[in-house]
Amino acid sequence: MQFPFFAQHDAMDCGPACLRMVAAFHGRFFSLEGLRERAHLSREGVSLLGISEAADTIGLRSTGVLVSFDELTTAPLPCIVHWNQEHFVVVYNMTTRKGKSYVDVADPAGGKQRYTKDEFCRCWISSGHDDKPVGIALLLEPSPEFYAQEGDRVNRRGFSFLLNYIRPYRSFITQVMIGLVIGSLLQLILPFLTQSIVDVGVATNDISYIWLVLIAQLMLIISSTATEFIRGWILLHLGTRVNIALISDFLIKLMCLPMGYFDIKMTGDILQRINDHTRIQHYLTNSSLNILFSAFTIVLFSIVLLLYNLAVFSIFVVGSVLYFSWVWIFMKRREALDHKNFALQSANQSNVIQLVNGMQEIRLNGCEQQKRWEWERLQARMFRLRIKGLALAQYQDSGGVLINQTKNLLITALVAKLVIDGTMTLGMMLAVQYI
Repeated sequence: MQFPFFAQHDAMDCGPACLRMVAAFHGRFFSLEGLRERAHLSREGVSLLGISEAADTIGLRSTGVLVSFDELTTAPLPCIVHWNQEHFVVVYNMTTRKGKSYVDVADPAGGKQRYTKDEFCRCWISSGHDDKPVGIALLLEPSPEFYAQEGDRVNRRGFSFLLNYIRPYRSFITQVMIGLVIGSLLQLILPFLTQSIVDVGVATNDISYIWLVLIAQLMLIISSTATEFIRGWILLHLGTRVNIALISDFLIKLMCLPMGYFDIKMTGDILQRINDHTRIQHYLTNSSLNILFSAFTIVLFSIVLLLYNLAVFSIFVVGSVLYFSWVWIFMKRREALDHKNFALQSANQSNVIQLVNGMQEIRLNGCEQQKRWEWERLQARMFRLRIKGLALAQYQDSGGVLINQTKNLLITALVAKLVIDGTMTLGMMLAVQYI
């Protein structure tokens, strides 16, 4: 059975998110909002006692223990453990392969990860007891009362509600889609013009025909550029309106919340959530349309290659599938890094706000150095996360480039052989190279 994973929504949601995952593993789904209230979440987060009390209210028998790694291997799983003295994660599986122990962890801030025994103990062990290194764990087992509950109704709308924000701008979307179609068709004509220059103009020594085709290509390029220019202006207007609507609705909901909500929320979480609306707007008005344009172009060029030669078409399709598969492999890891980045950016904004607003108290209590060191440690963590993100992006990009270039080289070699054999013309080869 695959262990269910739920990400934490805010920097201090790790405890309720872990409890939500354990409950879902045993077959009952509870909302994160309800578990926050049951765990008595505050601005400082949640304690192990709060998680234990929340677990009791939903029918999970909880026992807080201080155990060694060997004792943890015999404990009922999944269980919640204290992580790096500041976080909670779920241990849901422990295995041994070729004499090495591995621990599967569901981190609400970073996704599912597998650790070796040494890596796990470095993050989990908190103290020594009877000359044994031990860590804190909360063991959880379902009781009959747990299965007697129905759980909470969880809204699974996904991204569908975002369509309501672009529906009022159907005219803009229609204009952009027309531009995409025109741009794709212009791209489709260019390979055939390139072919005709060689196969007709050069073969017949007709310089006037060559100039005519070159002028046609120039006009197509100008038309394509003009289409991109107009599309950019349309997307600017559309993106700005969608972004204002998203943030305005968020602020309306925020202002309707009870005062107690702001007692338990970090200011950085709220600011980071507002900033993330810009990413949603960019996805709706740019990324999704670019993906659609790329997919449409690939389909058109695939048809052209199929008309030229079946083998060339097959290499192109296989190479494209391998490329998209390679990119997709890294999406889960990028998602995990994105969750970690949200938590760190939120903590960083809250830290800076506290420094500025509490400067008088900091000076009066003489803790300037301590607060500065706290900020520097946070920057170091953000830097390490950026290093991981850069390394992952480079692996993804280099693999994608290798697959693409290998595909292009194979197509070039095959087309060159077909030209030598007389199956394809030189103009067709240049058209394939353009694609």
